[in-house]
Amino acid sequence: MKSSLVKDRSELTKAENKICDYIEEYMNSSIYMTVTEIANNCGVGEATVTRFCRKLGFRSFLEFKMTMAQEFKNSGYDNEDIIESEVVSENDSLGEFVKKFYEINVNSLEETLKKIDYSMIEEISDILVKAKRISFTGVGHSGIIAEDAYYKFMKIGLICNCYRDSHTLVMMASLMKEGDVLFIISNSGNTEEINIAAEIARENNVKVISITENLLSKLARVSDYVLNYTDQEIKIDMESFGIRISQNFLIDLICTNVIRKNKEIAVVSKSKTEKAIEKLNIKR
Repeated sequence: MKSSLVKDRSELTKAENKICDYIEEYMNSSIYMTVTEIANNCGVGEATVTRFCRKLGFRSFLEFKMTMAQEFKNSGYDNEDIIESEVVSENDSLGEFVKKFYEINVNSLEETLKKIDYSMIEEISDILVKAKRISFTGVGHSGIIAEDAYYKFMKIGLICNCYRDSHTLVMMASLMKEGDVLFIISNSGNTEEINIAAEIARENNVKVISITENLLSKLARVSDYVLNYTDQEIKIDMESFGIRISQNFLIDLICTNVIRKNKEIAVVSKSKTEKAIEKLNIKR
């Protein structure tokens, strides 16, 4: 599929033309690739991919990818590679249900793994370690993930909090300062109060990190860093387990990497919090 993002190929170098050829041939899959994967598949350096994106007028590879995804969507192109989740039926035997449940969750993790940008994970981890304060937020099921993330990062010594009420959230965002981080979990990326808070935080020079399935969302556009995952739900009258597993996976991945970078403080902090809980258990 030919992309309209490149107006004049004569201005591109030989290496940049290779990138353009690859993206046009594999647009349906390249929108999910990391800068490293694109570079490796084209036989060029990561810096060349970044220069290619900037030459086209984009601030980053992520912004280029988001625009490309929008173009792909607007074209009406039918992506045959998209795998639909198997429907879990009430008529399934327990054995069939277990197999489908397992396969959907494994597929969600495998597809999410393909989208991970390792350099971004490192950058996010460094930002969190140095942050003055981290505010986690989410609405609905994503709010549960946000609260769980707050507990995980708090236990390893990071100064953080969690807000799930819209009024408290926007007030908190208005009081955030440079050096703080707003960490958002949102499947759709289009929850109004979440996006308002993100915009307010950005006005205060606060770094915004988001975990979302929707790269075309407003949240993705206003975020400094976007961690993307595959939305592979279990279609039955129950919670979206596939989504939650992917969100949790990314949170745990970052948290573990933060521990690796900040091991001494993390170990001491975790020990202190565990001893504090033990005192509560003794009193009971």
